[in-house]
Amino acid sequence: MNSVNELQRYEVPGVKLPAGACDAHVHVYGPFDKFPIPTASPFQPALGTIEALEQLWHKFGIERGVLVQGAAYGEDHRALLAAVRRAPQNRRGIALLKRDTSDETLRQLQAGGVCGARINFVRHLDKGFDAERFWQIVRRIAPLGWHLELHVDPADLARLVPLVRESPVPIVIDHMGRVDAALGLGQAPFQALLGLVRHPNCWVKLSGADRLAKGGALKTAVSFARSLLEAAPERVVWGTDWPHVNLEVAYPDETLFNLLPEIAPGDVSLARLLVDNPACLYGFEP
Repeated sequence: MNSVNELQRYEVPGVKLPAGACDAHVHVYGPFDKFPIPTASPFQPALGTIEALEQLWHKFGIERGVLVQGAAYGEDHRALLAAVRRAPQNRRGIALLKRDTSDETLRQLQAGGVCGARINFVRHLDKGFDAERFWQIVRRIAPLGWHLELHVDPADLARLVPLVRESPVPIVIDHMGRVDAALGLGQAPFQALLGLVRHPNCWVKLSGADRLAKGGALKTAVSFARSLLEAAPERVVWGTDWPHVNLEVAYPDETLFNLLPEIAPGDVSLARLLVDNPACLYGFEP
């Protein structure tokens, strides 16, 4: 395999990514002889190492990244922490926590570059929406200054309204709420998401375009991302969702990157989405 320095850089048509551009949602899996997937995992992902991810980032001009703990690893954060340690100034981690995760573990995660927790409320990975669990995790992370990332089914977006309003920590909603692009912008779940992101405590990740498209034309997701960016331009971040697990249709990474000029047209909008907003949410240097 070629070294990172030997790779040809890829330029998104019509745009050059700004310095400090951040991929705010990725996962790492493996190497499995060092970081095995538990047999009780809800799915068995293919190999997706930090080395392969770094090559992808270099190819597209991504300098910063946020490693999100995937459900496949549960509360075993060794692979994530190892990935963050390779470039701690430019990487952050998002952890999965149990209700009884020890204070010492939380301190170790924070020292390792973790700045937020994630809850999987989607039914194919967990048991679905649970307000009690939400508040239990919020109480644990509030003293650390972390934010809480929520991975939810579209049908549950409206149920987040009181949680977002009352939460003492910022709330980040994954993958544009996983709405179905085929149902259009007027669908109730997406309108609920637009209402949520207008709250000053709520952020949304403009990631998972391939999850919204569900095998259809990928560009159908652009109008959803644009609507969210226009509703809260200072509280949206973007991510590739690499290595794209649990998808029926896989799109080339180039295709996802090519959507950026349509999602955030213009240098100012693109810099806010890829640089300024992630620096604010994740604590990167300006």
